[in-house]
Amino acid sequence: MRKAAIALAILTLPSAALADSPNWNKVEASYLDTDLGVDNVGELSLDGFRAGGSVAIDQDFVVLKNIFAFADFSSVSEEDNSASIDLDYLSAGIGSFKSLSDSTDLYATASFERIEVATSSILTEPTSDSEKAVGVGIGLRSMVTPNIETNAKIDYIAFDEATVRLDISAFYHLTNSLSFGLAYETYKELDYADIDSIRASVRYSF
Repeated sequence: MRKAAIALAILTLPSAALADSPNWNKVEASYLDTDLGVDNVGELSLDGFRAGGSVAIDQDFVVLKNIFAFADFSSVSEEDNSASIDLDYLSAGIGSFKSLSDSTDLYATASFERIEVATSSILTEPTSDSEKAVGVGIGLRSMVTPNIETNAKIDYIAFDEATVRLDISAFYHLTNSLSFGLAYETYKELDYADIDSIRASVRYSF
C-alpha cells in the first residue's frame, strides 16, 4: 500500500504540459481495498465499493460562480466463520473552484460526514456505532497532460476526535467521457481506528 501511495504522489508533481480544465460533472464507481487499524485489536483487511460524483450547479441560480455539489458513499466489510465487520462512510456537500490556469483548479469544500461501524460475532451480541460531523477541505485538480488528471485534497473533519483525511488520485482519460484511475486515501486521529484505502475507479464525465 505504501508503494502505491508513493507512486500516486509522484504523479501529482507539476508538469509543464497544458490541457483542458478538469470537468466537475462526473460519476464514479470504485473497488476499495481497505486496511483498518483498530486499537487493542490490530490491523484488519476489508474490501468493498465506493460510488459518487459531482455536478456543477447552474450559475443562473447562484450568486457565486464555479459552485459544485458532490457526494461519495463507501462500504467495506470482512467476514469469516465466527465474526464480521462492516464500515460505511458518507461524505456530501458543496464546493467552489477557481481556475489557476487553463488546466488547473484550486477548490474548497464544506461537507456533512457520517461514519458507521457494525460488528457481529458468534460469541457476542451484534454492535453498531455511528458518528456525524461537518468537514472543510481544500484541494487541487490538474490536467497535467491531455490524458492524465491528478487530484490532491485534504479535509479537516470535526468528529469527537478531530480527523484529517488525505486523498490523492490520478486518472487516465481514454476519451472525454471515460477514464480510469487509482487513488490512496487515509484517515488519521479517529478515536478508535486508522483507515487506509487504495481504490481502483472508472469514471464517466458528462
